[in-house]
Amino acid sequence: MKSFKQLALAAAVLAAPFMAQADLKAMDDSSLSAVTGQDGISISGNFSGSIGNVAYIDDGNALNLSGISFNGFSITDSAPLTIDVVESGGIKQLAIGLPSMTGTLTVAKINVGGTYTAAAGSTPGALAGGSSIGGLAVSDINMGGTTVKIWGH
Repeated sequence: MKSFKQLALAAAVLAAPFMAQADLKAMDDSSLSAVTGQDGISISGNFSGSIGNVAYIDDGNALNLSGISFNGFSITDSAPLTIDVVESGGIKQLAIGLPSMTGTLTVAKINVGGTYTAAAGSTPGALAGGSSIGGLAVSDINMGGTTVKIWGH
């Protein structure tokens, strides 16, 4: 009985490509002109988030940024982030087109001169002391029209 089930499964797997094959028919020029194609992808949405802490450590001294948040970054459907494959000089490249975004990046607290003590394993280290030099807010970041190209060499 077990070998019959294995045989039936093997037959089903081998037959699947034949069952999935569509009935292909030639298209004339008028039918083909009505077909639209797409390449690449578009991304839109509303983005926000937070980072608890970022520290730059040099010989035990630290520059500590804490309470980092970003919000209000919106990418509309009419002007999305685009990802496509392009060819430039015979080289295929991944092209990422950045849209206009208006949002705010906030750093609630910046401390300098503190010390950082590393912890063992995956436990985060500890930051202590330092003098506060305030915070930071960056608003209305606009990288619209920017294209980033990525390729291997």
